Amino acid sequence: MATINANAAEPQQPRISITGAVERVQTYVTSASLSDGDVIKFNNIKIPHGATVTDVRLIGKSVDGTFIFQIGNDYTSQGAVHGSATFSPTQASFVKTNGLPYKLSVSDDYYPRHATMTLTVNGATTSGTASLSVTLFVRYVMDQ
Repeated sequence: MATINANAAEPQQPRISITGAVERVQTYVTSASLSDGDVIKFNNIKIPHGATVTDVRLIGKSVDGTFIFQIGNDYTSQGAVHGSATFSPTQASFVKTNGLPYKLSVSDDYYPRHATMTLTVNGATTSGTASLSVTLFVRYVMDQ
């Protein structure tokens, strides 16, 4: 099991808006082989303490074979807060409803005070080339 950081740019603090929704998008492309239990951390999609996740969407495909991922974050002990997604050579998009809306409540002694969105490989991949492209979209709001 390995943790893979999907850095699109320098990681930042989570975005906070008190007047509306915050939308974050990040794409991860790999040609490395992935194993059961590997975790892809979307370092530019950070959910701050107190935020309520209202929308989770994915789009992606593999060159060949299939990849199955559990959708969650690095704070919860369960990797599948928002269910799973299976990617194959045919591009697919998913609008996840599992666990939504999801209120992130981080323990007072936990640092940093945010969670990073993750995809966890669920089972062995069946791809000969191990090539994958996936885009994750998350929308959240802050409590007033």
